[in-house]
Amino acid sequence: KPAFDELWNYLPFTVGFPNPEVFLYAIPTAVIAYIIAFGDIVVGQSLMNRVDHLRKDEDIDNSIDRVHLVTAIRNGGHAFFAPYPGLAGPIWTAVTATMAERYKYGRNAMDSIYSGGGTFWITGFIALFILPLVSFFQPVLPIALSLTLLLTGYICLMVGLEQVENNTERGIAGTMGVVLAVYGAGWGLATGAVLYLLIERTKLLGFTPDPEAPGTKAEVEH
Repeated sequence: KPAFDELWNYLPFTVGFPNPEVFLYAIPTAVIAYIIAFGDIVVGQSLMNRVDHLRKDEDIDNSIDRVHLVTAIRNGGHAFFAPYPGLAGPIWTAVTATMAERYKYGRNAMDSIYSGGGTFWITGFIALFILPLVSFFQPVLPIALSLTLLLTGYICLMVGLEQVENNTERGIAGTMGVVLAVYGAGWGLATGAVLYLLIERTKLLGFTPDPEAPGTKAEVEH
């Protein structure tokens, strides 16, 4: 049976709630986490937009405000009763891509994008309580995690390249990605912000603007 008694030992009601200083120290991490989470939202919206126009029998309602609200409610519940940062993201990119791919083949393949997502999560929730099933898949979990990370990286890279419009943006995005991979998210985001100001938005610092930067030609014409 599920070890609810052991889970209780890790809850804040047992361990104790942190003091205000801990929340202050966590602000930089929270900002970085939100930026990454918002990137997941952009990826999810892009995946839905790719398939929404392929089917006329349903309109996918993409609401960023609703994603924020639902994620906040879910993470609040996790924080009090099931603390696990690995489930704190707004979407599971690999699963979202799989559902979107199946959705585009019509109602016979997937009745609705909402029923597709609901079926996956409800089935997964029930499977967690079936010990033989969990034991059967446990040996291949590292392989499944590797495939998930590879697919997530591919999708994020594909969507990210769609967001950049010129070589300047591509260079900044590539440099930011390398720094992020080698030194971590904090250094990657800081590098991206500095390069954005020094190369793309040079006018803000009084420098001569890059002729390839977005919006430069429009400013010159006016």
